[in-house]
Amino acid sequence: MARKISEKLMHGLSAVALHPATAAAAIMLCTAFLFLLERAVEHMPFVMLCVLGIATLLFLASRRVYFSIYTALAATVLVAIVSVLKYRTKGFDLHIYDIVFTGTDPKAFAFLINGFASYIVPVAGLMICCLIVLSIVFIRDGKHKMTTLKRTGLVAVAFALIPLSYPLKADEPRYFHYLGGFNASAFFVSFLDLRDAAIGRGIADRFAGLPDVEPFAEAGPCDMTGPKPDIFVVLSESQTDLGRLNQYGLDQKFADRFKSADGKRRELRVETFGGGTWISNFSLMTGLSSLDFGWRAPYLTTAMEGKVQQSLATELARCGYRTAVLMPMDHGFVNEGPFLESIGFDEVLDYNRIGASEYAHPDRFYFEAARSFIEEHRKTDGRPLFLEVQTMFAHSPYSDHRAEDEPDSLTDSGIFELDEYVRRVAQSQQDFDWYLAQAQADSTEHPSIVLEFGDHQSFATRELVNHLYPDFAVDELTSSAYRTYFTVHGMGMDVDMTPFDFASLDIGYLGVSLLEAAGVAKSPMFAELAALRDSCEGRLHFCADRAAVDRHLQKRIASGYLTVQ
Repeated sequence: MARKISEKLMHGLSAVALHPATAAAAIMLCTAFLFLLERAVEHMPFVMLCVLGIATLLFLASRRVYFSIYTALAATVLVAIVSVLKYRTKGFDLHIYDIVFTGTDPKAFAFLINGFASYIVPVAGLMICCLIVLSIVFIRDGKHKMTTLKRTGLVAVAFALIPLSYPLKADEPRYFHYLGGFNASAFFVSFLDLRDAAIGRGIADRFAGLPDVEPFAEAGPCDMTGPKPDIFVVLSESQTDLGRLNQYGLDQKFADRFKSADGKRRELRVETFGGGTWISNFSLMTGLSSLDFGWRAPYLTTAMEGKVQQSLATELARCGYRTAVLMPMDHGFVNEGPFLESIGFDEVLDYNRIGASEYAHPDRFYFEAARSFIEEHRKTDGRPLFLEVQTMFAHSPYSDHRAEDEPDSLTDSGIFELDEYVRRVAQSQQDFDWYLAQAQADSTEHPSIVLEFGDHQSFATRELVNHLYPDFAVDELTSSAYRTYFTVHGMGMDVDMTPFDFASLDIGYLGVSLLEAAGVAKSPMFAELAALRDSCEGRLHFCADRAAVDRHLQKRIASGYLTVQ
């Protein structure tokens, strides 16, 4: 009896699902939902034609009409939802290269599972439900009698129409589309990047037809006039200058923070928002703008491994420095460890080597690991040391209460994620004070320079910054969304702050400015980079004299310092 009831129910549901009215309703509902995620009516023909393209391919393979329609709609909606979640946490829409690079990187995948399970588990559950329903539809949906030739014709027509509805203007870079939160269309637009990679279109096209340039002269010996200080760089994860935000008492709470030893606040311009730490680190270490690589920007640690021969690490190694990076992630995460080694770093102290047990320890953990390395280095190695420490505590997500409560904290905003983020930043800055104090205690015998910087803003402050700064726009790379800070501290030595004194300094110039402040003799390439910084008033990709930037890149290529495709 129960079996008959079950079969009758299944038959009834199938009859409803396999009805033209139901399919039409599903199409209308999904179109409305995708519009809510896209927020641009002019993009919707492209989105729905992409749905049609998927449906015709499925129909060609399965000959099942309803299964093809529902699967195409479900796949597009799921892709859009994942894109929303990625944009929410990283400021960059879902891209086909997330599958090509990140999706095939077990370290990156493990990090996502560990840190973003609250997002991933519901999406995975939704995918499973879709698979179950679509499997039933597949079984119940009868095969259509349309010939293979006609079904192939449908595919051809659908894919011929898609380019006609392309949502970007002819001169609009696709990179900006991915920054715009166009979550229903971005993934499909990104397939063109896969095409361009296959045919070799990239940064090299910028120089096509330009006059040849002479390579840089060979770098001579590193003749430093004074002692060689240790150079310590601290990447303060997801931090921005909260002292600039005059709401909820933040400007008062952080009034004495984010300042260099001379008491000045300094603005840093980065090229990523909400995530992509490795993008900022790429520019710092290479003196290159990630924006010059267009859509490849989030994947440069993979795409550029072995293709950058001159870097901050090679410059300091030429002057006798030992070079190392301490990172909170696994060596292979987004290929950053191999990339850093390929640009000249002697050692990468990763998650396993520093004995980490989670991806987001309080920053004191990373600083203590750095101190252990520094002390061992000084016992066994006579060279000056260049060490970067990457922190992690202020990283998203902020759904868990991990920061210590401060008894003297000012009035909270009442926004849980923002308050948690602010507490994490306050704790991280206290941990940084400890690290500075250690360097100060060593300064008599081991003078040093400590440079700290924020790699990108956090999504936790997005609405606040958007409210306080009218120019805020994630899809506008010159807006306040890409403004962080850096601080410079001389320990046991006077530091020339002139190389840092710009109204705003692009992160691609931060490394060469550090070299000058430390008194390190620059190679011809870095000397020209410093001159470019001065003539461009601290701007790199957006320098008013863009031709000068392109000539510099051409000279790097001609010298064999940069390989592009």
